Amino acid sequence: MPRLEHRTLASLPRTTLSWLSLRDHFVATVGPHSGQGRPLGPLLVLADATFAPKSRFPLHPHEEMEILSIVVDGTLSHHGDQAHGATMEPRTAQLISARDGMMHAEGNDTDRPTRMLQLWFRPHTYGGPPAYYSRQLSDDGRQLIAGDDGMPLRADVRVWWLPLVAGRPERLTLDRARNGYLLATTGPLRVEALQGGSGVDLALGEGAVLGEGSVTVTADTASSALWIDLP
Repeated sequence: MPRLEHRTLASLPRTTLSWLSLRDHFVATVGPHSGQGRPLGPLLVLADATFAPKSRFPLHPHEEMEILSIVVDGTLSHHGDQAHGATMEPRTAQLISARDGMMHAEGNDTDRPTRMLQLWFRPHTYGGPPAYYSRQLSDDGRQLIAGDDGMPLRADVRVWWLPLVAGRPERLTLDRARNGYLLATTGPLRVEALQGGSGVDLALGEGAVLGEGSVTVTADTASSALWIDLP
């Protein structure tokens, strides 16, 4: 029976500012909880953030970090010393491999809220000029977001976008010595082990750490999940 560790909303640190609301699933980087939390292998940060209209982070640096951003709803703008002024619409993913260093800021230049997910991964190789990649996602079946030639993470990680059809289970399998993290991105989910019969219900925004073995994921209504496979 695979390990199932439920990350409830109540257990996730929440930061609420006048311009930003976010929940941190691992290490927090903003607000009173900054620096708290534990990584899962190379996954340091998974922030579920909502920007108020006409707001953005101040310009800040990154180096030797793989930064994956996924727009769930609204429009995200990118500002910095590269790709300045680029915008990301819903179901767009951007990977920044910061490498030797870059400056940037994300924000929302529109009149409605923007929700995005941002993940930070510790790289296993270092150096070189920063690199930017992007990918458009759809609701037509499981899609690899990052971890291939098109979005080449410098980490032993694959990140998937998992659209779910109401009542149709999706199977997830982890090999030995691998971990997984499942995020209920746009609606509640039911996760059940194929052996042993145990399961857990994830509310919108909740997650689950999974271990070796297989589970099924089911939604009562059409929704999407984020699935991360890592050591």
